[in-house]
Amino acid sequence: MTLITNEIHMLDGFKKTRILFAADRRLTYPDGSYATKQKLFRIPYLNGGISYFGLAEVYPKNKTQYLSEWLRHFITQHATKTKSLKDFAFELRDDLHSAIPSDILEKNASGFHICGYNSDGLPEFWFLRNCDSEGFRYTNLQRRYMEPRGDFLDRDAKSLGWDGTNLTSIENKICIYRNGDFRAHVIAFERLDKVLIDLLSFPDFNKPKKLEDWVRFKFEFVAYFYKKFAKRQIIGTPIDAFCLAKTLP
Repeated sequence: MTLITNEIHMLDGFKKTRILFAADRRLTYPDGSYATKQKLFRIPYLNGGISYFGLAEVYPKNKTQYLSEWLRHFITQHATKTKSLKDFAFELRDDLHSAIPSDILEKNASGFHICGYNSDGLPEFWFLRNCDSEGFRYTNLQRRYMEPRGDFLDRDAKSLGWDGTNLTSIENKICIYRNGDFRAHVIAFERLDKVLIDLLSFPDFNKPKKLEDWVRFKFEFVAYFYKKFAKRQIIGTPIDAFCLAKTLP
């Protein structure tokens, strides 16, 4: 399984923002075996990143390949022709349909977070998936990926007051997008924040210098919890995390 997350932080409306990316590296197979593969990648030419959950293999030309390897090649291959995160999401869907047989896709939940800054310096989040979710379960698995969905600017930013023009119209909030086995993220992360903030208020503790260090620690805590208590350790280290920031005039 997987734990991936993106956080979009509005610090001064859209005039000052941060985007956090994080993912574990555990791939778990039905027989109990596992592999360690990267699930989070930068898209440097689009000032963004991509992570995935669920299905971890593709089958180009009837050959089995880890999605992590295939995705690296896709990112490089599209460097000169892809101009936006939206285009990237749609092109990814088309190429995945050529690499994953429909009879395999309909048996496995699969999804991608595509997040970063657009050409106007505004945060974007695109969600590509072949499934819906109900509670902590993935349902309604499809033979093909659904149309990529712009969940942040097209939906959540508007609910926070974004009027499409005034950079300060949106509230100073955090939008969180998570997938994989996100039970621990939903249940533990906010409580962990409170505990850690209280502990770090003592002068003999050093506060994390970077936002990604904070979230990496929380992911490592969750991974350790799964290692000690879960019947199958479906979230595991190492943890990949990075942060992008933008300040607009």
